[in-house]
Amino acid sequence: MLVTTLETGLTPEQLVEQLLALPDGDAQKQLIQAHVAQFSPEEVAEQLKTVSDRYIRSDLQRARQTAQLLTQLGDLTGNLCSRALGLLAEANVQSVGLRNYQNAIELSVESAEIYGQQHRPVLQARAKTAQIFPLSCLGQYENAVKTAEQILKVFSEHNVWYQLIVTTTNLSIVHSRHGEDAKALETLDQANIFCLRLESGRERHQALIQLNRAVSLRNLGRFDEAITANQTAYTLFNQLGQTVEAARSRQSLAMIYYVLSRYNEALAHLDQAQTVFIKDGRQRDAMLAELFISDCLLQLRRYQDVLDKCQQVRRLFGELGEKRVMAQAFINEAVAYTNLERHVDALTSLQDAYQIFQNEDNQVWMAMTQLEMAAVLQRQGSQTESIAILHVILPVFAAHALVVEEAQAHLLAARAALTLDQHDQALVLINKVIAVGTAKNLPSLTYYGQQLLGQLAEAQGDLTQAMTRYDQAIQAVERLRGRLMVEFRADFLADKQAVYEQAVRLCLTTNQAQLGLDYAERAKSRSLLDLLAYRLDLSIQVRQATDQPLVEELVAMRSERDRLYRRWESSEDLQLRGRMASDGEQVQMQQEILSLEKRITDLWHKLLIHNADYARDAALWQVRTEPVQPYLPANTVLLEYFIADGEILVFVVTANSVTAHALACQQTQVQQLLQLWQVNLNRVPRSTASQTVKLIANAKVLLQRLYTLLIGPISACLTPHQRLIIVPHGPLHYLPFHALFDGERYLLEQYELSYLPGASLLRYCREVKPASSGAFIYGHSLQGKLPNTLYEATMIATILGESVTLEAATDVAQLQSQMAACRIIHLATHGDFRADNPLFSGLVIGDGWLTTLDIFNLRLQASLVTLSACQTGRNVIQGGDELAGLMKAFLSAGAASLVLSYWAVEDRTTAELMEVFYQHLAAGLSKGAALRAAQLGFMRVQLVDDSLAEARKHPYFWAPFFLVGDSGAL
Repeated sequence: MLVTTLETGLTPEQLVEQLLALPDGDAQKQLIQAHVAQFSPEEVAEQLKTVSDRYIRSDLQRARQTAQLLTQLGDLTGNLCSRALGLLAEANVQSVGLRNYQNAIELSVESAEIYGQQHRPVLQARAKTAQIFPLSCLGQYENAVKTAEQILKVFSEHNVWYQLIVTTTNLSIVHSRHGEDAKALETLDQANIFCLRLESGRERHQALIQLNRAVSLRNLGRFDEAITANQTAYTLFNQLGQTVEAARSRQSLAMIYYVLSRYNEALAHLDQAQTVFIKDGRQRDAMLAELFISDCLLQLRRYQDVLDKCQQVRRLFGELGEKRVMAQAFINEAVAYTNLERHVDALTSLQDAYQIFQNEDNQVWMAMTQLEMAAVLQRQGSQTESIAILHVILPVFAAHALVVEEAQAHLLAARAALTLDQHDQALVLINKVIAVGTAKNLPSLTYYGQQLLGQLAEAQGDLTQAMTRYDQAIQAVERLRGRLMVEFRADFLADKQAVYEQAVRLCLTTNQAQLGLDYAERAKSRSLLDLLAYRLDLSIQVRQATDQPLVEELVAMRSERDRLYRRWESSEDLQLRGRMASDGEQVQMQQEILSLEKRITDLWHKLLIHNADYARDAALWQVRTEPVQPYLPANTVLLEYFIADGEILVFVVTANSVTAHALACQQTQVQQLLQLWQVNLNRVPRSTASQTVKLIANAKVLLQRLYTLLIGPISACLTPHQRLIIVPHGPLHYLPFHALFDGERYLLEQYELSYLPGASLLRYCREVKPASSGAFIYGHSLQGKLPNTLYEATMIATILGESVTLEAATDVAQLQSQMAACRIIHLATHGDFRADNPLFSGLVIGDGWLTTLDIFNLRLQASLVTLSACQTGRNVIQGGDELAGLMKAFLSAGAASLVLSYWAVEDRTTAELMEVFYQHLAAGLSKGAALRAAQLGFMRVQLVDDSLAEARKHPYFWAPFFLVGDSGAL
């Protein structure tokens, strides 16, 4: 460009700099008026246009201001071409920056009309380029392609290389959006050839070309090439200071990781990209990131979060007129509905999506929508109808070289064939799936394919082959699981237990008890084991500079949540907690608390994702089981229960042997008895002494039935031993095994019992090195509602010769430091189990709460932690039999053992039981023996009032507490 020096000494570039530096439009107008006769308006206009385009990708507000300056320049000078250029700049802002596509098209049309009137064909064509991308976003692919081809003809005739690059790049985006990714790559290759003709400024165009190449390469399953292209684009954008485009590269890379099942890395990149978009005021881009996040959350089985995000996405993109994105949100919504067994809702959402893609004549996305329809129909048992859909869409995927989608369709067809006993057809299809999974390094496909091969081999009677295939499927699952942040692993495994169950059941059939135990252990309580084995840290702290704002927000939100919770509690009676309050303010406060808790949970997960370096370490992906037998004394037997296909199995493990037994009972039988047992328990607090005595008889009947189902068949294996370690599974976590009744005696009267979430945890509980001394003993009466907690804490302190802390004499922060180096921790207070969000289950401390989240911040050296409160041993059972609640948090914090409660405990009898428990501990009994002795003494004690003595023999009074972890010496 020819640079003219003005009489004032200013160049056009310098004038633009001065204009942009001025504080408001009036000042800018005055400067323009002062120099209106001294420079070429078009020359300055081009400078402003260049600046506006540059800011679109780094500072959207500045880009708009510059575009508005351009229009103002045209109006003041009367130069129509300057005005047209201003309209074009604003069109780019509306399209690329704000994603207001209809506005962008209208501005572009107006700009092109002005250039047409001025007989400027090249500039008219340039103005029309701003229509291509918006037309494709609005689903008008044919118009977009037609417009691009007209423009390219003009630019080619005039050798306008810069515009040829821009137009061909935009055309490639149109092809990709329409599912024509091979054609998109060809177009980008042409753009790159044009780019080589530029003498300068080619880096930005090359970066955009690489970014768009990455998208098409990803869609075509060429993942290594896609990653390389993305990394190249990211590096170039960073070098150019194009922060927003660098964020887009990060987002694109995230979607490659998503397809590769590297969900943790995908979420981390998406969060970082979204932060850039939000900071720059790009609501549309930030919301699009939400859609991509929902893709990942689908795989993590976070279905309600997916529904929430998709509804927000549909709302915004509906307003923007981007129906294609709305349709993608409908698909994700449908997948969530399908997994929630809401099949009618799923099909409705898919029909909405299909209609949108059909209106756009987008054959690829129509096929993708039908793929999900076929999956829903399979879930409903309509195999034939599902297969019919798959036959229609498979040629579409093949024609467009969409190998991953084609493999997913083959997977559904294989499942249907297997269900219909079409074994030869199933084998052909499964092998195609595994071939793609292996070639493209997609463990999700490998997992499903190997599992189906295992089922096929088992159906054909080849048990050896079936076991091999199940093992390979499990290895693929564990590889996927290893890439996740630890707190996401339980939900991820929820729908993948079947393959473990198949392997365990097959081991029993082939008399491989030890191998079956290994598979059972690999299936359960893995997150807690990972926390202990790899010393993973879930605490809220700044580990890198980028964590600082996140941690500050978390701390502030937790403080606000605690303030609201205290306010709510002060006006709610304890018995009404959790019910709908009648007062409108109370209802609003509850909703605010729940909203805050969800936000805190999401932020905490985000912090953990950012710092989950272990998820990128392949050495940590392999799931291992810890040896059990070396940690079992000769007088101890471990019973590990496992539920496979609804049938209850049990492994009996001693120091010298492992045997496996299929019990003659189903999970449903046990669950029915547990429900009746809970009804019995619930009646005790509301009953008189004589009524409670009658409840004892009913309780013994129920507990005897449970004994007959769960212990009776293996009772002969137990008789040589004195101690039992129980590893429950599924609903058995809610059963007090020590209260099971054989018709004459409770199991507690025959054995000393302790519990573990998983057998592999025994090593870590036994190897804890507790502090040499010290105890923290705390009591809180909950404003006088629980007066015996103060007596309990004081009495225990006296027995141990330690000091005691009561009521509001401490807070959570002090408590954490006071407990850190203590061998014994005893908390006698009120507990609250939160089934809706176990992260906020907790204990009353001072004027606040010690929640599960707080406990993850602790580092303990405790041999024993006693939580003498209601329901402290209750947990939410997540996928992989993971227990979410106080137990997991305290064990991960370093406690060797815990004494917890199954149900709401009675204040006075709890204090009496705990007093005797600690007396036995002080006398030198082991933890397990001391608790057993206290419970036995309690059930056998004789009081002056015989009716009261009999009533107190109900397990409600003596059986709520149980020991988890190391049962040995204190």
